[in-house]
Amino acid sequence: MASTSKHHGDIAIWIEKVIESCETPLQEISARKLTQQFEIQYRDIDRELNWELSRRLRDALDNKFYGRMDKLVEKIKNPE
Repeated sequence: MASTSKHHGDIAIWIEKVIESCETPLQEISARKLTQQFEIQYRDIDRELNWELSRRLRDALDNKFYGRMDKLVEKIKNPE
């Protein structure tokens, strides 16, 4: 799976898809590294746009992480 465009908007959408497909903590770590590389690679674009795209990616990662943590907490609270 790879992005076919070099436009910052297309890359951000591709990274969001990668984040959505993460199923393990190691995959989330890799997605976080992708996000960090995106921020470095596209730091020269408009400051507000860079901030917005980076924030959106980080929020998606955080939501994925905390969603996984919530499931673990529920599993601990309600063992089967």
